[in-house]
Amino acid sequence: MTPTELAADLVVIGLPLRTSPERAVTEIGPHWQRFMREGIASTIAAKAGDAHLYAVYCDYESDHRGPYTMVLGVAVEPDTVVPPGLRRVRVPVGRYASFAAKGDPAQVIWQTWTYVSSEWKERERRRFIADFERYAPGAMSASSVEADVMVGLS
Repeated sequence: MTPTELAADLVVIGLPLRTSPERAVTEIGPHWQRFMREGIASTIAAKAGDAHLYAVYCDYESDHRGPYTMVLGVAVEPDTVVPPGLRRVRVPVGRYASFAAKGDPAQVIWQTWTYVSSEWKERERRRFIADFERYAPGAMSASSVEADVMVGLS
């Protein structure tokens, strides 16, 4: 875990999914598949200089045990028009814990979130406003992924 500061709000437009920890294991994979298959990232006017893909977790009903919304998308300027069927989400300025996830995409992201929710000694500091995964351009394939998992801190 590396602490980091988000110095400016991150605004993402993308495809939303309302899910829960119980449904996530069966819903998130197909959600990613739809996002990639339909080329949704290419339909959004991405912010210049930021070619990452983002998975933003927001609208937490309570904490890591309750329903939440996941938005798969790209960073945009705050006034970017939201295409039909997509959603804008704002990740606020603040302190974040950063975890590097690298390896089999079917395993490393789940393992990282499991660690954050159950083993990480600072998990009580989570603020449950917005957390996100940031995927580097070209760092995603069926067999390998590189992502930064960013967890908001109070």
